[in-house]
Amino acid sequence: MVDQATNFSILAEEVRQIQDRFAIMDLVANYCYAIDDRDLDKLIGLYTPDGVQGHIDGLRASRGRDELRAYFTQRFDAYGMTFHYPHNHTITIDGPDTASGIVTGHAEMALGGEFWIAAIRYHDRYLREPEGWHFKERMLGYTYYMKLTDFPEGFREGAPRKFYGGLMRPAELPESLPTWKAWDESKRRRAGE
Repeated sequence: MVDQATNFSILAEEVRQIQDRFAIMDLVANYCYAIDDRDLDKLIGLYTPDGVQGHIDGLRASRGRDELRAYFTQRFDAYGMTFHYPHNHTITIDGPDTASGIVTGHAEMALGGEFWIAAIRYHDRYLREPEGWHFKERMLGYTYYMKLTDFPEGFREGAPRKFYGGLMRPAELPESLPTWKAWDESKRRRAGE
């Protein structure tokens, strides 16, 4: 039989994990607000001092707050209005001060006088520090990042769907996912290819 002290201990841990989930969801929302509001100090403060942000395909990574500040300064200078919005968010509490998560989201951006839109999957690692939860690592994978006017042709099979470094490139998602690859192979077998 479980005693009352054990029950309270279990309940306290469950409440803490619920509080942690909400705090991490706020962290993600604050990332969007900071980018769209061009609040560079707030944005950089959301990362641990050695935090990393990059692309899952390895095209770029910024390590530490100084590199993050330089990267986001360059990005802020390039864009007009932006609007980032998170969708689904899964969070796994990995330990008392660590968690990981995946966030799907979209971003709308004005760039070079044109309207751009991106579908993003963020792969996050979070760390609780004395002042709260921060991004330890935030790696972005794109399903697409293109001009709205390119949408009609941009979804042809094999078409490059990710704009980065002035070039259209293959997008990471969903083709890099093991489940997508398995389904695609299964579909080819069923089609007799």
